[in-house]
Amino acid sequence: MKQKNILLLTIGLLLLQLQSGLMAQEYLPFPQDSAVWYCVDSRPEYDPPPPVWYETDKFEAKGDTMINTIVYTKLYSSSALKGRSYSYEGAYRVDIETERVYFIDSYYNTESLLYDFSLVPGDTIIISGSEYEPYNLICLDTSTKIINNVPHHSYFIYSYLSNGTYCYTTWVKGIGSLRMPIETDIFCAASFEWAWDLSCFYYKDEHIYEWAENPYFEGCIGTNVGTAEYIEENTFTIVPNPVTGTSHLVCAIQGTTLYDYKIISIDGEILQSEEAIEPGNIIIKKQNFPPGVYVLRLHDHENNHYYSRKFIIK
Repeated sequence: MKQKNILLLTIGLLLLQLQSGLMAQEYLPFPQDSAVWYCVDSRPEYDPPPPVWYETDKFEAKGDTMINTIVYTKLYSSSALKGRSYSYEGAYRVDIETERVYFIDSYYNTESLLYDFSLVPGDTIIISGSEYEPYNLICLDTSTKIINNVPHHSYFIYSYLSNGTYCYTTWVKGIGSLRMPIETDIFCAASFEWAWDLSCFYYKDEHIYEWAENPYFEGCIGTNVGTAEYIEENTFTIVPNPVTGTSHLVCAIQGTTLYDYKIISIDGEILQSEEAIEPGNIIIKKQNFPPGVYVLRLHDHENNHYYSRKFIIK
């Protein structure tokens, strides 16, 4: 009987510790120290190839600084390749009570709202980042994502400028944006011509998040900058792009090679896939996807090559 009570007590303590760990990660609005974000910086290249240029940037929260008698966390960035120097991006502070995060850009030295984790669907806020005019940000939906076996509150965000430019992003409480940590400071960290995507996130040396459907490389860090193996830019083209009705994949390679393909959302979800198909038979229909930016990833089994093409659903 005594052993049974001890066993029950041990199980209870373990469950309490697990629950405490879950709550700590669940409700931490944004990491204030010892955090590292690896973000893929990608953009199309036209001359010379490759068709998509990419490398990995590293953002790191390192130490505190006092600004106007308020404590901020310093944020640095660098290339994730070893031996590259750090650049000071600015400093941020987390208001635990309001669940808001504020950022002071290193160049403009003015504080702006970076995140608001108290948003509920339908809420609209004004963001005054350093790179753009003030713009509207709307929380479209919230949900729970299981990341590293821990539930995290996530937010589906829509932002738009007065000139009609818009984008969709995903925030995760305790991590930040699934693009880059200072996403809102440069309007979503994405456009049709360039984008950042979060490949990995570490907190206090623990590997919390990894982009499972990364179309560029496996793991946290990758680059094709300076590589000699280039693929012709127009090997594959999605026509028309943006997709306004029905678009097709046009292949400039003659032959009978079959490909596997996946269509992946900005938060890594596989929305459409098929194996062993001719490229010309790959069709993208607007009606199957909400507006946003997507990646079409192809795998050529014959040559073991991967190809990625971004497209927009209008």
